[in-house]
Amino acid sequence: MQDIQHSSIPAAALRRPRRNGFAKRGWIALGVALAVVFSLAGGFGVYANTLPTVVTLNVQDGEKDVRTDAQLVFRFSRPVALTTVESAMTVSPATEGTLRAVVGQTEFQWSSTTFLKELTTYTVTVNSISDLGRHPVKASQWFFTTTIQPRVLSVTVPGGVALADGAEIDPATQLQINFNDPMDQASVSVALGTKLAKLKWSADNRSATIPTSGIPSGPLELQVAAGARDQTGHPMVGAFSLKTGIYYHDREHTTALKFPALIQIPNDVFARDQNGLQGASMVFEYVAEGGITRLTAIYQNAPNLVGPMRSSRFISLKIARHYKGLLFQSGESQATRSRAAGDPVPQFFDTTGYTFRTGVRVAPDNLMISGAAVRRAESLFGISAFTIPKARPSLAGGAAIKKIAVPDHYSVYSYDGTYGTYLKTEESHLYRDASTKQPLRIEMLIILHTQVYLLDVGDGHGAHIHDYDLDSSGRVDIYYKGHKFAGTWSSAGAHKPLAFKLAGGQALSLPPGLVWIDVTT
Repeated sequence: MQDIQHSSIPAAALRRPRRNGFAKRGWIALGVALAVVFSLAGGFGVYANTLPTVVTLNVQDGEKDVRTDAQLVFRFSRPVALTTVESAMTVSPATEGTLRAVVGQTEFQWSSTTFLKELTTYTVTVNSISDLGRHPVKASQWFFTTTIQPRVLSVTVPGGVALADGAEIDPATQLQINFNDPMDQASVSVALGTKLAKLKWSADNRSATIPTSGIPSGPLELQVAAGARDQTGHPMVGAFSLKTGIYYHDREHTTALKFPALIQIPNDVFARDQNGLQGASMVFEYVAEGGITRLTAIYQNAPNLVGPMRSSRFISLKIARHYKGLLFQSGESQATRSRAAGDPVPQFFDTTGYTFRTGVRVAPDNLMISGAAVRRAESLFGISAFTIPKARPSLAGGAAIKKIAVPDHYSVYSYDGTYGTYLKTEESHLYRDASTKQPLRIEMLIILHTQVYLLDVGDGHGAHIHDYDLDSSGRVDIYYKGHKFAGTWSSAGAHKPLAFKLAGGQALSLPPGLVWIDVTT
């Protein structure tokens, strides 16, 4: 029998090959798994879509020491219309505020129009509503209590009147700074300008007075530095500042006018002291005749009494045209009347029922007019409304000069740093306003240099008429707050106000108060 020989081929090679069934079964399993996942996800999505929309607040329910300037932020889990939130939200105690969307239609911010009340429990409610997808938003409510937050309530002057930012005060006015809470004195630092102020505290530590004596006239800023605390340690949020200014103000009663009243006022020795000069917006002084000066006082607001009144001059007509007003005078010479006819100027003369002669002055320097009569006289004329532009100038540099002489007018002006004004003496006589009994205080002095003509025409009293060029341009010397500035004047037309500029070309604004202009060579 022949031996059976075993094959040398490995046994594995003799087996029947297996089909790759794993891949097929794996894909089937994966598909089943994904189907389950998507089924679950879809089920969860369906479930989540049935949940109400949630609203949260940035303030925790029951939170304490919430700042009085806090803003409430509402966050919704789905978009909601702003108008819907506005109608559903309430704050109690009732507080005015505004709501605005800050992130799409899911986040809204409510801000109170004023500070919230201190140490007060507030209730914030959002009533049941629906979002944009018509999902319900369950009603929600939160409670919180505000803290005491020290702050400056006001800065007041004597009499309790609060100063607004930009308001002005008189020289040496005592200020009082008022807090809403007793303050830790050592932590409160107040500066007036660049210097620390000395505070005198009230017994309850809620207010402190601040003297301003010795502070020069001009802009002033009051600042309370950050870091101030109340007596329980609560910090004041940030710093506080108030912009004000120290300036002289004429506090007498005046009558407002629709357009300027230009009143001719004599300046001879028998006319001084005149009534109503302090209330003028501008005064032009010029030589009339025989070395005697005359004044054209321009009023935007007329004092109770102005005078005496005398006649006009050629220059008066020019000033009246430039400043678009009504020229008040006792009368005028034939020469002046003829000159006025060439370019008519509205004029008002001595008229019964408007002007009157006073017994306390000697004629002819005794013709007077009241502020009310000035306004009544203006009502007789159809002159357009006009206001002389006034604004505090911001001047830098300049030469420090405290005394100024104007030889042509026998005048000397001296600067009073306490009031920030100039005092006027003429022939050694210190000018006062006869109504206020106080020295005349000039806010700005301008010496206007121009061509002067001595005309071969009589004024009716035997003297030759002076005429002045106010319709071209020239140089000026400007004196303000104890300093001298060089500049120019110019006329853009006979019926437009004179324009003043500094030497560098910067337009010069005329300050509120009395501006005195000496017209000379």
